[in-house]
Amino acid sequence: MTGTVLIYAIHRTEHWWRHIGDNMGFDQAVVLTDRRGAGDRWVTDDFYAACDAIRTGKGTPSLLLTDAEVMDITARCRVLRWLPTDQATTMIQAMAIAMEKVLDQVRPTAIVAFPIDSYVSDVLARRARARNTPYFEVTASALPNMCMLMHRGRLLTSDAAADPAAVEARVQEIVAPVFTPTYIKTQSAFTRSRFLTIFWRFRLRSWVFKVFSWIKRDPLNLHYQDAQSSLGHKVQLADLRIVDMVEPDWKARIGAFPRDRRVLFGLQLLPEAAIDYWVEDLTMVRHEDMLVEAARVLTSQGYVVVVKDHPLQFGFRQTALLEKLKAYPNVVILPYEVSGNETLAACGISLTATGTLGLQASLLGMKSVTADAYYVSSDEDFIVLKTWPEIADLPQRIADATPPRDLHAHQARIVARLLQGSFDADFFSFQNFDAQAPDEATAELGRQLGARLRLLGPEGENWHGRYMPPGGGGHDGSPLH
Repeated sequence: MTGTVLIYAIHRTEHWWRHIGDNMGFDQAVVLTDRRGAGDRWVTDDFYAACDAIRTGKGTPSLLLTDAEVMDITARCRVLRWLPTDQATTMIQAMAIAMEKVLDQVRPTAIVAFPIDSYVSDVLARRARARNTPYFEVTASALPNMCMLMHRGRLLTSDAAADPAAVEARVQEIVAPVFTPTYIKTQSAFTRSRFLTIFWRFRLRSWVFKVFSWIKRDPLNLHYQDAQSSLGHKVQLADLRIVDMVEPDWKARIGAFPRDRRVLFGLQLLPEAAIDYWVEDLTMVRHEDMLVEAARVLTSQGYVVVVKDHPLQFGFRQTALLEKLKAYPNVVILPYEVSGNETLAACGISLTATGTLGLQASLLGMKSVTADAYYVSSDEDFIVLKTWPEIADLPQRIADATPPRDLHAHQARIVARLLQGSFDADFFSFQNFDAQAPDEATAELGRQLGARLRLLGPEGENWHGRYMPPGGGGHDGSPLH
């Protein structure tokens, strides 16, 4: 694949992406941002010009997204869904106009970015799809020290079969009792003092970012808006009581139930951009409501729900979700100190929309319920929850599911698919990246990423053309249309 690769870079990653682009092997790499003066190009000025034209009616700009698409985009974005509808609509249409101008001028062969996690990248991906331009999302693989490509949660896999020796080595690595996901570095004290430290640090951050947005003449920038404590998913001081909601006697509480009646709810980071942009059924974007409904259904059938919050979520989790869950009998909230491995050993069933716990659970032979389009999900190896009405059937589906007859074959099948979608590279080379002295790990990531795009792009195996045909969405406004 030659031509131009367009790279969309989020805040403070443009230099890292620049070095990656220089090593990808394309004729040209263009780094795009939504911040004035950052990267090779930015949409900021065109975005505000389009906003003004839409608000005033001057020039009557051509709107590129339907009302249904705008509604879908708004519902998925962690910032826009808390803003007035007119403001959100204007921002979406203006961003589409600005992105269309970039695509007209750059005419990229392919687009690369981090996983879609906001209306900005969502709009870019939709406009790319309208032009049949492949959009690749790169992130850390579930397999340590590897990267993977996705599109809206779907793993971009190559046709080549995974090496059996590599499959076996990775299986043993992940099922090991000491396995910990790459992003979990250390455990910290989960105390009132630490909660307050986090709270006031981010409250101060919201004020500083508000001032920055004025100074930089960029008040609608997503990065600054996302920091604001006025958004509905942000914690308040009253959420400090979360330290008293965990249950130190959790082992005794769940001990009254057999292991095959214990359902682990592994909570996601909030806002969980992955679940927002991966599920096809828009009602499933109401992730917390889905968990509450699942808890109601499961506890009514005699299951105990074991709730484990993400360790990086301490200080950011609102107590409202936990209070709703605790309204049902047989719901136990684990202390943050309890490790994922210890929890998996204590439970027989896992329910998680995304995240490594769902993968680990299935590899251990547990019944694992996951959301639609989660990159490891398959109807063969997971209980896949695709639509809201399916929640009512969860107890029966769990009861009907049988453990794998051949656990090793089951493990190998899951890991082989992950290997087909992964490649060796250090995704976390962006941490402490020095543009004046770029490291070899970032250059190697660029080379491997470029090779992967050539393999899976239109001139290679054409993953997008085969697996994401036009009109594949299930509802009007779907990102798969």
